[in-house]
Amino acid sequence: MEKKRTIFFTTILVLTAFILGCFSFAAWQKHLKKSANTSLETSDTLALKALPIKAQDIPFTKRYVGYVVPIHEAEIKPFISGYIEQVMVKGGKYVRKGEVLVVLQQEQYRAELAAAAAEVLKAETALKNASIYYERIKKAGNKAVSPTELDNAQTQFLSAQADLEQAQANYALSKVNFDYTVIRAPIDGIVGEVSLTKGNYVSPASDVLFSIVQYSPIRVVFSITDKEYLQELDKTSPFADDEILLQLADGQIFAKHGVFRYTNNTIDKAANTIAVYADFANIGKTLTPNAYVTVLVRQIFKYSVQIPKNLVSLEENGNYIYLIRNGKISKETINILASENADFIVENTFQKGDFVLAETFNASYLNKTVTPVLEKPASDSPNTESK
Repeated sequence: MEKKRTIFFTTILVLTAFILGCFSFAAWQKHLKKSANTSLETSDTLALKALPIKAQDIPFTKRYVGYVVPIHEAEIKPFISGYIEQVMVKGGKYVRKGEVLVVLQQEQYRAELAAAAAEVLKAETALKNASIYYERIKKAGNKAVSPTELDNAQTQFLSAQADLEQAQANYALSKVNFDYTVIRAPIDGIVGEVSLTKGNYVSPASDVLFSIVQYSPIRVVFSITDKEYLQELDKTSPFADDEILLQLADGQIFAKHGVFRYTNNTIDKAANTIAVYADFANIGKTLTPNAYVTVLVRQIFKYSVQIPKNLVSLEENGNYIYLIRNGKISKETINILASENADFIVENTFQKGDFVLAETFNASYLNKTVTPVLEKPASDSPNTESK
């Protein structure tokens, strides 16, 4: 009896353990299925690194190599031949227009002028006599004088008029030559090297005596690409919204801003560039002709966006980036406005809430829900400068 009871309880315990085992196995299978479903749901949502898009006014500086040229430069040469009587100027001196520079010996030209003046007086007297005679003959009438006498009187009068005009022209030429014995400054400016002395013989065939260079304002020439030239033409006038500055050889920024004047009328085929001319007030002679300077053209790109170059794809058919837009990956074509060391400055064509994908794009990202994990941009400063 005791044996049967033991077998009965043992059987019940085994059955109970079996049933509990089945329930545990079913619960475990259910947990695995739920975990698998949860894992599957998680794989459809990606957390990817991204950069926020911030539109703002971005200052940008372009750098060019330029050189200084004078706006006005005069080479001083004599118009007549003669010996130098006085040298009134020294090298490096500032002279004003009309100031006396050199005086040639004047005796010969003064005598020629006096002789020309005498010829004018002589011609005036001859014309006066011819005029009186001609008027007398005309008043006498046809009965008193013959037609031949009248014609001769008229011819003498006209000849005297011509002689006076010739004498006056000779006097004017003598006066010009005499005035040329005094050489005056044709412009304001700085005199170059002067090696003349009293007694030197000079003539129009001689070399240049010296030069005068206008120092203020002065001109700087630099070249921009043909593409940049077309961009400037899109403005109300070239460089209308830009600042043109100079960096000197010692690194200092020149105090005065430049004023755009004009561009050349042809493009350099070899370099695909066109020359730009800008004028600067040159107080203190800081800018010297033929000196090289660095031209800084500062402009502001209104309401634009900076994007790191490594996130931009450059292709023949266009430039683009990958965005996170409305929780999905989107390929967006961009318009690059300028380039600097680390970033591109691009036109703001983006939508509110867009993020730039900051990871290498993978085709598996498409059609999946994406959550941006914000990265701090490498450069938060909007101040950029091209090299």
